[in-house]
Order: sequence, then C-alpha cells, then structure tokens
Amino acid sequence: MQFYALSIRHRAAKATGLIATLCGVLALPAVAEEQAGSAAILADMNLEDVMKVQVSSVSRKAQNMSDTAAAVYVITQEDIRRSGVTNIADALRMAPGLQVARDSSSSLAISSRGFNGRYANKLLVLIDGRTVYTPIFSGVFWDLQDTLLEDIERIEVIRGPGAAMWGANAVNGVINIITKATKKTQGNLLTAGAGDQERGFVGFRHGGQIGEDTTYRVYGKAFDRDATFTPDNRRGDDDWRSAQAGFRVDRLLSSSDKLTVQGDLYRMYVGETVRSNTVLVPPYTRTYAADDRATGGNLLARWESRRSENSDFVLQTYIDRVHFEAPKLSTNIDTFDVDFQYRWRPNSTHDVMWGASYRNINFTVENAQEIAFRGPHQHKDNLGFFAQDDIALIQEKLRLTLGAKLERNYFGDTQFQPNARLLWTPNGENTLWAAVSRAARTPSIGENSARVDFTVVPPVPIAITINGNNDLKSEKLTAYELGYRSRLHPGLTVDMTAFLNHYDRLIALADGTPVLNVLPVPHFDLPLNYINERKAYRTRGIELVVDWRPLNWMRVEGNYTYLRMDRRKVGQGVVAADDVAGLAPRHQANLRWQMDLSRSVQLDLWLRHVSKLAHSTLGVDAYTALDVRLGWKPRKDLELSLIGQNLFDRRHLEFRTPFGESGQIPRSAYVRMNWTF
Repeated sequence: MQFYALSIRHRAAKATGLIATLCGVLALPAVAEEQAGSAAILADMNLEDVMKVQVSSVSRKAQNMSDTAAAVYVITQEDIRRSGVTNIADALRMAPGLQVARDSSSSLAISSRGFNGRYANKLLVLIDGRTVYTPIFSGVFWDLQDTLLEDIERIEVIRGPGAAMWGANAVNGVINIITKATKKTQGNLLTAGAGDQERGFVGFRHGGQIGEDTTYRVYGKAFDRDATFTPDNRRGDDDWRSAQAGFRVDRLLSSSDKLTVQGDLYRMYVGETVRSNTVLVPPYTRTYAADDRATGGNLLARWESRRSENSDFVLQTYIDRVHFEAPKLSTNIDTFDVDFQYRWRPNSTHDVMWGASYRNINFTVENAQEIAFRGPHQHKDNLGFFAQDDIALIQEKLRLTLGAKLERNYFGDTQFQPNARLLWTPNGENTLWAAVSRAARTPSIGENSARVDFTVVPPVPIAITINGNNDLKSEKLTAYELGYRSRLHPGLTVDMTAFLNHYDRLIALADGTPVLNVLPVPHFDLPLNYINERKAYRTRGIELVVDWRPLNWMRVEGNYTYLRMDRRKVGQGVVAADDVAGLAPRHQANLRWQMDLSRSVQLDLWLRHVSKLAHSTLGVDAYTALDVRLGWKPRKDLELSLIGQNLFDRRHLEFRTPFGESGQIPRSAYVRMNWTF
C-alpha cells in the first residue's frame, strides 16, 4: 500500500484542519455521555449476522451471502445513510470491482471489471427487478435512475456474469437496487438539505395502512445540483435539476399470495456544453450551452405465490416510458416486459428453478443532422427461457449449481448462456467457490442502425462518420472465477475473488475507404463501420474486501481492486473507441471508518483512491478523495448531518469523454436533516 500512502500524505494536510474542527465539535456532546452509551448502532449487527445477509440477485432466490457462489457485495441502507451520498450512482463507489467516475454534474461512467465509459454497455442494472437500460446503446442513463434513498433496503452488486439468470447485457456484472417493503416505511419522513454543490434538495414520504392486509407509501423528491468546473476554472453549464414522485402498495391476497404494485414519474433538466466537431471550415468546431430534458414514468406489478412448502412462483410485469430531448438526439422509448419464474424443491438434494421472459421495445427518434437512424420508428422483441438446478452433493458442505438461459434478441440472434458454480463450505467459518460462465452482449440499436457525424480532422479536412451495421452478432464472454470467504475472527472477515475473462466478437470500429467530396467545401469523407472483431480480448483481476469490528462502536471496512486489461486498438485515429484499457484504472481502494462516539453522535470517514487512466488522449491523473460525515441525533426522530466531500483537493478530474466538455469535481459540503414523525 506504499504507493497509496504517498498520494494520501501529499493531500492530508489540506483536510487536517477540517477534521480537527469536526472532532472538536463531536467531543462536546460525546464527553457528556457515559462510555457505555457509545455502543449504539454498530453493535446491533455482528459479523456473523453480516455473513447471513440475504441476497436474491445471484440465483433469483433469497440466500445467505456466505452461501453464494459468486462475487457479491451488499450496500445496506445503513451504509448509504452513513456515506453521506445523495444519489444511487455515488453510493456504488463503495463496492469493489466497480469503477464510478463523474464526467459532469449529472453524467457518469460506471462499469464492472473494465470497459468503462459514459455509455458503458456490459453492466445490467435493475430497480426492484425492472431493467433500467436504454436499447440505444445497451447502457444506463444514470441521471434518470432515482428514488428516495431512505426507501432503499439494499443494493446488491454482483461482479461477473449473471446471464444464466438475467440474460443479455449481464456480462461483467449485475446491480439490483431493492427498495423496502411498505410495512417498513410506515409514518412520515421529511428529508431536506443544502450546500454549495448540492444547492438544495427535499424529499417527503408518507406510509400508511388500508385494512389489515394492505400497506402503502407515496413519496416525492426534488433537487438542484450546481455545475462542475471547466479546465479553465470557471463554472460549467452542466447544472442538474430533477423532480420525481412515486408510490408502492403491498397487499396480502392470502396466507400464501402477495401482490405488489409500484410506479414512478419524473422530470429532469440537465445543462450541457455541447461541442460540435463536424464543422468543415476553421475552427472546425462549435461550442454552445444547451439543456437536455427528460420525462418518463414506469408502472410495475409483481405477484408472489407460495403453492406449497416445496414450490412457489413469481410473475412480474412492467411498462416503462422515457422521452428524451437533447440538441443532437430526441427519442421516445416504450418498454413492456413480463417475467415468470417457478421454483420447485422435489427433495433435499435438488432446488430447481425455471422461467421465461418477454420484452417489447418501441423506439421512436427525431433524426438530426449529426445523428440519424435507419427507420425513425423501430419495434423490437426479445424472448428468453432459463433453467437452473442447485444440487447438494454433500449436505451443507458441497453444492453444484448448473444453469443456462436461451435467448433470442432483438435482431434475431439466438444466444445460449450457461454457467456452472461450485460451493464448498467445510465449516461455518470458511467458504470456497468457483464458477465458469458464458454471457452475451446484444448489439444496441445505435450500433445496428445509427449514422453519427463524429468529427472533422483538419487541415484537409477529413469528415469522419460512424455507421451502424445490421449484420452485427452479439459479443461473447467466457469468465472464470475463484472466490474465498472467511471469518478469521469474531470481528474480522475477508472476501477475495480472482477472475479471468475472455471476450470474443467484440464490437469495434473499422476504417472504411475515404471518398473525395467537393460540397459544401472540398473534403474527404472517411466512414467508420461497426464490426465484430475476430481477435479475442482478455482481462483479469483481483478483488479484496476486509471488514473489521475492533470495538462494538467501531467498524472499519477496506476493499481493493486490481484490474489488468490487454491493450487493443480499434478504428485507427478514432479517439472515441481506441485503447479501452486506458479508460479503466489499474488500482482502486476504499477505506470506510464508522464510529458511534455516543448514543447521539456518529463520525464517518470515507477515503478512496483511484489510479490514473492511461488512455492515449483521454487520460486522467490519479486522485485520492476524502468524505467526512458528522451525524447528531438530538432526538430519536430527528437526525442532523454535516457532510464534506472530496476534501483533499479543491477540484479534480475523474473521467474524460470525446462527446463534450468534461467537468472537474469540486470540494463541497452540505447539511442534511432527516425527520420521522
């Protein structure tokens, strides 16, 4: 860890004064209480309880985290609250194996095990089982994914393929954001805050009951976030404003049947500095400020039924609509999805699950000069079937899981995505697991049918255009994983994972033939066409998590990620696609220190380090960041917090993109109030 220490030591002096001030404020209420009172919240859950945390995203069924043959990490509601984050994306920074980088106030690059970018496309994200990805680029608009943070039960982060259960795009990982049942959110909650970067936010939730069998909640929230800074140290144009409201109803239909209905509506405005690099005369570029706008909503229904002691099923369906307006692209995306799963346990040896899914997407686009699609209206269908058997080879000692999903994607390409997982638990303290998996990434509508005027290269000039290819096949991954978990001591656990990934048929850009064109001015047109590469590609890495409870009022958790990616060149001369290895950090580390200094006062420190991005033109220096949260509960129903973020640097860059002006993330602070009544 020496190379981390050098970076941290260089910046530590800048934050020392603030930390000392916070600790001084803490001491006033803390010394007024007996030391015995300091064992407040952290003592409520020991490490044995942590290992028994229930997860459901690995095998679509509830199981203890220690019994999963996968690299799984759970971000709990307590972790979210004590981290001081204000959105889902920033909460994901806590997870090992994930790279989370801000490109502006609202846009993020989030990926697992490499291949990161603003439009990263190898990570499947769900909210309560609803897939939140856009078929335009097979990725996630992270600025549209929101809910009241206090209503989140947990976030399950699966690193590695999950395609055997979840299908296409669950290539490098699965993130499942699970909200609380309504019986856990009864009464009222008001949360509000303001600061220099978080200019203001407010949220309200009311939970109630109708009769004996029905509980519900409704919520609303809004926020206004200031812009980041440009390279010349001025405020950018990327401020971010959003408002959202939603509801959830849980009803017990009988002793064995439960119905959940929930939905959300939202409206968002994002400022943007648009850079158009397609001008054929000097200075060959045009920059202007504009607003992106998005409105949308979703409605989900889920029926859970227990047919007997040995069988149950879940039937879920949802509709989702997004309307997006931007200077270069305006779209409507309507999604209808239905998913069925059936679980059967014929005996103590076998636990069988099978299911089927269908998804329909209607995509409408208003073609513009720089971005246009073949066919402004497209209708796509996806059909899948999966099956899995969890086999107890030796009861409570050795389990083998065999599963696969057969899926026909939007473009008529059928994929078979199997996996095999072996779990050995010689005793209650140690777990060893191994997995071999296949996964596929479906080409996006953009890769299939879009034409993008990408850039003009002076002085000739050369106009570069990216063209879709309707003959693309799905990308393929074969992944090998090995993991070990151990409770070394009643207060110390270790979780380690090593992986090796082999990718085939990666979608890349290939040079076309330049064509001389004399209008509107003499220039060359250089087409770049999407293709499936023939050359295989490899990544490998190690992920480590250590959770230590040295005292019943203190928790220290650290994680470290090492990622090694082969370097490859795609589409010579095209900055947008070359050197994907350079867009992922080789090293990442997190250290979180939670302390209950008294029954009413908490102090949380979060230190993280990200090594440099070594991209040839989009490189970013390494940075180390410190967040501090001071929480005070003067009453049982009221909590006040002071949060400082990115305290080591006045501002720093986390990511670069060729699609616009990247923003520097500033040091910031805000206050927050949570009142339950």
